[in-house]
Amino acid sequence: MQIACPSCAASYEVPSARLKPDRSVRCSRCGAEWKPVREAGPEAPPPPPEPSPAEPSPAEPPAEPAVPPTPFLAAMERLAAEPSRPPRPPALLAAWLLTFLLLGAGCVSAVVWRAEIMRVWPPSGRILALFDRMPEKPALISGKTP
Repeated sequence: MQIACPSCAASYEVPSARLKPDRSVRCSRCGAEWKPVREAGPEAPPPPPEPSPAEPSPAEPPAEPAVPPTPFLAAMERLAAEPSRPPRPPALLAAWLLTFLLLGAGCVSAVVWRAEIMRVWPPSGRILALFDRMPEKPALISGKTP
């Protein structure tokens, strides 16, 4: 049965068996309490009459196995449920590995050819000078000859 909160219009699906007469319900959105009214709608249709044993039943194809219905979940339970994720394709892993290899090769080549890069693009000297531990010309120590 569908009930709706009179103050905030939130609607809820509640089994009819859970609604007792003169029992109030509370809205989980706004906290308002009210007594729901059962709708005077059509009740469940009566089950179809069973065929008499004297009549042969027509050949029916075998019924497919019944899938059990999914249990009723509250809104918060549906939000908390972890959706199943499809497996990642192997091409995605290969693309990530290739990306990291190219970035690593670019960094290594920048360090190896840092002098040429600094000559062509002088502002890069601020970063690439950190990797320049050896001076261009060895410093002479006083008192010793080379």
